Amino acid sequence: MRILIADDDPTSLMIMTAILTQWGHSVSVAHDGLEAYRLVQQEDIAFVISDWNMPVMDGPELCRRLRAAELSHYVYFILLTVRGDKASLIEGMEAGADDFLVKPVDREELRVRLRAGERILNLEQELEERNRKLHVLNQNLQQAYDTISQDVEAAAAMQQALLPPPAALQGVTFDWLFRPSHFVAGDMFGYFPLTDRCLAFYQLDVAGHGIPSALLSFTLSHILAQGREGAGLLLNHHGDPSHPGVTSPPQVIAELNRRFAADTDSPLYFTMLYGVIDTGRGRVTLTQAGHPGPLWLRRAERKITVLGTGGFPIGMLPDREYEATTVALAAGDRLFLYSDGVTECENVAGELFSQSRLVATLERAADQPLPVVTQTVGQALQQWKGDERYQDDISLLALELGPGR
Repeated sequence: MRILIADDDPTSLMIMTAILTQWGHSVSVAHDGLEAYRLVQQEDIAFVISDWNMPVMDGPELCRRLRAAELSHYVYFILLTVRGDKASLIEGMEAGADDFLVKPVDREELRVRLRAGERILNLEQELEERNRKLHVLNQNLQQAYDTISQDVEAAAAMQQALLPPPAALQGVTFDWLFRPSHFVAGDMFGYFPLTDRCLAFYQLDVAGHGIPSALLSFTLSHILAQGREGAGLLLNHHGDPSHPGVTSPPQVIAELNRRFAADTDSPLYFTMLYGVIDTGRGRVTLTQAGHPGPLWLRRAERKITVLGTGGFPIGMLPDREYEATTVALAAGDRLFLYSDGVTECENVAGELFSQSRLVATLERAADQPLPVVTQTVGQALQQWKGDERYQDDISLLALELGPGR
């Protein structure tokens, strides 16, 4: 070990140097505190044995200077003193000394104090090495986190791109509200033409949050997009008698349940509402699979009716049967589909926003244009929550039957 001895007494220097060299240590010497201070800064010295009384700079001041210096390593400091009183001990400890030796120095006591100092320095070096490895690990983790964050943000952008823009299709106006609880969401919805007089719409909510739920919602969106291109899910040769060539909503939901309940490798399930609109007659047929009941606003009465009977979530049990709900919309009537993140949004007191508050909000906005209605719901939820950090994904899909249907 490299040891610096600071002492203005040549005899003490010679004796200490001889003892430490005999024990296999490398020894440097300084004749005052200032010289010792410069040597520690210039050379790799981690162990100092210093006399208390020295010219230029004494031992306690040398210790204070070393403790204040921005060194790359810890310096173990032993003070040599002829004073063994309590006041001297306190003064030396306050200066930052690690240990004391009373002159004349006893060889065995010196050996024991050196071993104690070596253990401290070894522990300090081990800690420094662990900290270095931890720093490298943290850097690697930060790089991985940055990469994941970029990927998640890219996935969120892709998910947003999958959402259809607000639109008017075959005389039906669509608008929506979407607030993911994370970068990506398990909620998804869509609407599109199936035939020249029939539209399809859906909303789904995958259990859980984050990337696994979002990946399944991506998959479902892709399946439904394929289905409307004639892949056999949404369109077939038999179809619904009231909508020739169009698969009935209960059949669509049952087929999705058959596919996903059979996938035992997937722990996720989802709720869903799927419906079709005969835009010529304003006739809506829809099926629920564990999803909240859609809200039917009759414009003439400014009142909302809750539709559906609930149904069973998709992906939990195979061979479930599903029912259809059919309503005839009048011009100006609206349907609102929503995920449970809307009604279960909690305020700071832990109270739920609730279906009743949602219904009241929609009824108050009955005469407002559809985009204003969805904005109003978003503002009501933000005011209720107090911020925009939602516990669950929030989505609301609204449609309105135009005049002349």
